Amino acid sequence: MSAAAHQLALRRQALVMRSAALRQTLAADCQTLAPAFVAADRVQDAWLWVRERPLAVLLPVVTVGVVWVVRKPSRLLTLPLRLWSLARLWRRLAP
Repeated sequence: MSAAAHQLALRRQALVMRSAALRQTLAADCQTLAPAFVAADRVQDAWLWVRERPLAVLLPVVTVGVVWVVRKPSRLLTLPLRLWSLARLWRRLAP
């Protein structure tokens, strides 16, 4: 084996060892991000659950709304006016 080939083989071996060390360092550094990835996975799972079961979310919201109106029926008239005013304000402030 020539001297140049031997030097290249030694350089290659050094680079492979450095690459392995960098991979281990990266894996250790990524472990600090594991809780964030777990939280993101839980949020994604919750979103998928809601998308599969929209009535499970909508029913309690509607129930609370009905109870809210039944307790004070005048809200049935004032709520649409407030929503209309908010929509007009939104349109005026939106770019």
